[in-house]
Amino acid sequence: MAMQRTVCVVTVLVLCLPSCLSQFPGLTDEPQIKDSLRLANILLNRPDEGPSVRRDCRMLNNTEFQRIVRAVNAAKRDTRIKPNVHDAYSYLHAHPDINKGAHLGASFLPYHRVFIYLYEKLLRIYDRGISLCFWDSTAEPEKMTWSALWTPELFGNVQGAVTTGFARDWVTPLRTLDRQGGVLGRPFTDQDVEIVMSKKRLGEISMPAAKVDANVELMHNYVHSYVGGIMGQVQTAAYDPIFWFHHTFVDCLYDKFQRRQRQLGIDPMRDWPVEHGTTSHAPFAPMRLGSLRNIDGAHASFSRDIVQCEPIPPCSSDVDCGEYMRCDVARRKCVSDTLRPATEMGSMWDSVETLLASMLRGRLAESNHPLAPPNFGYGIVFQQPALFAFPGEKNEMSA
Repeated sequence: MAMQRTVCVVTVLVLCLPSCLSQFPGLTDEPQIKDSLRLANILLNRPDEGPSVRRDCRMLNNTEFQRIVRAVNAAKRDTRIKPNVHDAYSYLHAHPDINKGAHLGASFLPYHRVFIYLYEKLLRIYDRGISLCFWDSTAEPEKMTWSALWTPELFGNVQGAVTTGFARDWVTPLRTLDRQGGVLGRPFTDQDVEIVMSKKRLGEISMPAAKVDANVELMHNYVHSYVGGIMGQVQTAAYDPIFWFHHTFVDCLYDKFQRRQRQLGIDPMRDWPVEHGTTSHAPFAPMRLGSLRNIDGAHASFSRDIVQCEPIPPCSSDVDCGEYMRCDVARRKCVSDTLRPATEMGSMWDSVETLLASMLRGRLAESNHPLAPPNFGYGIVFQQPALFAFPGEKNEMSA
């Protein structure tokens, strides 16, 4: 009798499953590119709501941060476009016909500048007064688990399915939101920023010509790998909300670089490198966001009228660093290691901290060399070493 009841229940479930699945659109509906492009066009035509004043997310008070994440979740719940507004827009980063000029070339920074700008416009549909904050990963500690960034109060857990934080239990068009933090990759470092700011031309910090230690796109790749999971591949990365705050920091670095260029008398609109990558990265190639061209992402109006980045200020005490960071007085820098265990604190630790951190950075740099076969960037696009082969030259990595 029990067996018959079990068979009956299973039969009912199987018969009902197709109709029941409609109750879970995040599991069944995939974004449609025509809807995503229409959304991008709508955002392009929306008026600006004033300048974007950007600060590190950990430097915001709770009210300021919650306004941003409420807008993110409002977009995630808004099903006027399938599967929802947030994922429909994020899908643009995944689609191979749209992101041709987004990676592996000189338009990486201008493209993502526009992409972030439109995402902020999207969030301002739900709260007109907010600006995106950024994740300055140069403030991250040696061990990922020491950082308050990955707590329920901020971005939630960084290992396994995301079950804490404002994005807990999110379902993406691919699978449940997950992360595999700290397995590969590394954060940005102060040295990365210093090297970038020592350069003068876009081609010196962009693929394909930039040296490894000055290549902003590679630095950014490492952070994608550092978070891992959904964030670790091109075709899914934008479904993890940390994507947008990571890229806001990258955009602030680009803004700082452009302001430095103007001080040196260099017009960013006239600085497109001859060696820019594929034709999709040419200055007047279509960005595939509205009618924009790649060069439009370098326009002075962004720095003049829109983007105002406020870096983490130098500190003299913990009071200067907000609730989620402390002041490393020796470096005058706020650092996000507030969850470091007490067993690893103290004078003995402090005396060797710099040495250990330096050794760790060295190991990370070695393990994340962009041409090392096991760690070739992140995601599908960056696992194609042949893209880096010179014409007529055998690629040893693909041999």
